[in-house]
Amino acid sequence: MGGACGAGPWWKGWWWQAWKERRKAGRCRRCWPTRLRAFRIYLDPLDRELERRGHCFSRYADDCNIYVGSQAAAERTMASIQGWIEKHLRLKVNTAKSGTGRVWERKFLGFRLNRQRQVEVAPESLERFKARVREMWRGCQSRTSKQLRDAWQRYVRGWWGYFRLAAERRPVFRLEGWIRRHIRKCFWLRWHDAEGRVNALRRLGVHPRVLRTVRTGRGAWFMAATTTMHAGLSNAVLRPYGFLMPSDLAACT
Repeated sequence: MGGACGAGPWWKGWWWQAWKERRKAGRCRRCWPTRLRAFRIYLDPLDRELERRGHCFSRYADDCNIYVGSQAAAERTMASIQGWIEKHLRLKVNTAKSGTGRVWERKFLGFRLNRQRQVEVAPESLERFKARVREMWRGCQSRTSKQLRDAWQRYVRGWWGYFRLAAERRPVFRLEGWIRRHIRKCFWLRWHDAEGRVNALRRLGVHPRVLRTVRTGRGAWFMAATTTMHAGLSNAVLRPYGFLMPSDLAACT
């Protein structure tokens, strides 16, 4: 199976490494290698046809990007290849997921090439990541703080295990302040009322003079960005307790 799945124009590239990292992190279905083998065999004529035409392309399973010199050439190539697939392979191309555009406007396996030709996480992947962060750090969950931390660790380790292949990592690292704000917002809500918040922040070593700002009518998202919450749940406090960020994981590899 390894020999069959490894053949083809993409198997030595970082796309194949991305799948292996994703598999190690447990984020791929067990049947996926079998599906890869089926795609490898059935779509092999497509690879040969693209090579015969002299196109530069990347294909992984049924996901394929073809690179040409202009928008007009892209539209001609897409129409031609779509017709070839439907005629020779008798497959229906999903037009909703197909399209043309600049290299940095199209994604491939969750990544894209930016204007500097560097591999980075695609904006769509970052939006899904942000949606998951919002879901995981909702304040109305009946879970202990340890359970929240462990769930976050499992997710961020698996996510970074796949996307650490990106060469341009700054778009990911810029989200870390936003993620920590969601964590602080979650704990603010879990402390319920002013008395609980004062007690929790006092245990975290916050100065009594700062605790006077706790009794406020401001919302949780606003308070998560205040000096009070930063003093109690600073980066130096969150990191030893296991609330890891992608930059922490990047420093370990």
